[in-house]
Amino acid sequence: MENKKLYEEERIMMPEISADGAEFLLKNPNRGLRGETYITLGEHLRAYPGENEDPFERAKRLIQKYEPDSPTVFQVYVYLCDYAAKLLDDLAFAQMKRLFELFRKSGIRILLRFAYSTESQADAPYETTKTHLNQIGKWFRENEALIRDVLFCMQTGVIGYWGEGHSYKNFKRRYIKDVIADVCRITPQGIYNQVRTYKMLKKVPLEYHTMVGIHDDYITGNTAHKWAFVKSTQKKRYTEVINRVRFTVNDGEMPWGRAYMDDKKSAGHCDHFSGTEVLKQVAAYSLTTFSLEHNYREDEGKFYSMQNWKHEMLSYADCVQLGISANPALFQNKDKESVKRSVFDILQFHLGYHIAVKDLYILENELFFALTNYGFAPPLTFDYFAAVFADENGKIKEIPFEEYNKNALLSGKTISFKMRIPYGHKALGLKLETKKGSGICARFANESRFENGVQYFK
Repeated sequence: MENKKLYEEERIMMPEISADGAEFLLKNPNRGLRGETYITLGEHLRAYPGENEDPFERAKRLIQKYEPDSPTVFQVYVYLCDYAAKLLDDLAFAQMKRLFELFRKSGIRILLRFAYSTESQADAPYETTKTHLNQIGKWFRENEALIRDVLFCMQTGVIGYWGEGHSYKNFKRRYIKDVIADVCRITPQGIYNQVRTYKMLKKVPLEYHTMVGIHDDYITGNTAHKWAFVKSTQKKRYTEVINRVRFTVNDGEMPWGRAYMDDKKSAGHCDHFSGTEVLKQVAAYSLTTFSLEHNYREDEGKFYSMQNWKHEMLSYADCVQLGISANPALFQNKDKESVKRSVFDILQFHLGYHIAVKDLYILENELFFALTNYGFAPPLTFDYFAAVFADENGKIKEIPFEEYNKNALLSGKTISFKMRIPYGHKALGLKLETKKGSGICARFANESRFENGVQYFK
């Protein structure tokens, strides 16, 4: 008797995005162009040490200012300088909680750094920083729900000017490794950390090695610059770092547009960096976030590098030639005509993860598809990936993909998935979430309905 095909292949429509109307991807959490703000805790509450701006008004002002650029992350400096000689008190924690709640209400997550010192503000000894960090760790645990909703990533901070790891006096070098370990120790499970220098990276304790990435605050497009995280001319170190950061959460920023290159007036202002060269450096560093507050429109009426990048255009072929991962669908309009995109657009869309669902179909009661990550970094903060089904009564059921490995979805990689559809169930869609039930979900680069964290099949 001739075998008969029991199931026909069923193609499921989940069309990819086009250059028209892809802006919804910019609101994906835990990635993208980010803001920056400050709070100095204590009785003399202010934003930045030495100034008198209200920190909450500053945060609201900057959220509104950069709203057109759709940031979902803000770097927050928490200055503890007014507590350099005493314990953190209830007032300090109440002020910090108020700022966290402000960002939660705004739907923005925090890249968090604690610091003590500026050019006009003294630092603190290690004994003080350790005590404060222990207090902060306890506060994290006591405010678990708030921290889960708001904290995106930590930075070591603490040491030297602005927590950048240099220009310290009261703090002693021999304690650098201890501070790195202290910050990692108090960080909630699953949250990544970042350090500013290669020397600090080498001091990360082995037990935290996989959870510590980099923050480079002098990105210029010149990977050999003396103030880069690691100079590309140091080939062995550079290769080591570039390979490592593919698996960590990383952040970067340029110098202020008004600043002088290398802090030398004779070198001119930092307001005309090549967008293409910076894009290459950002991609090489596998950056998840990049500062909006530096070299863009931080000064009213001034036009700095990132403004100029809006007029620096590239085709998809240009991106391929430059070795930059990019989604080809973004370079076609709805009529499938090729279009160019600005360097600013390419940066904005491809920081962190940018994942498209491909080749979606059902065969013999199994769901098949692939995910392609066009972003510069894998979705490292997303631990939960599930298919969503409805039974005969319409009851929703989520089944996680056991083979999902967030580390495997590297920049430019395609990973295939399949799942047996439970008897009597209909496949509805997919869900990518930080933790099951967190409510912090990502959209795919596909044009289909997204509701309650589920991207539905058409």
